[in-house]
Amino acid sequence: MVRALCLVIVIAATSGAASAQTHTAAEERACRGDAHRLCKEVLHDEFQVASCLQEHRDRVSRACRAVMESH
Repeated sequence: MVRALCLVIVIAATSGAASAQTHTAAEERACRGDAHRLCKEVLHDEFQVASCLQEHRDRVSRACRAVMESH
């Protein structure tokens, strides 16, 4: 679930699906804590988590923000 969650985060932050396939374990870890802290009420829905993180991008960690901006 967490791996799929992070994959969706990377996909949502990318401009295309092809670039999402290049995510790393470090990128997944970068947003995991933010997802649990900011979006715990929607963790059951991976797309809502990605949307939630985008909505709260000013509150996510530097590491997660860097992942989101890099894609």
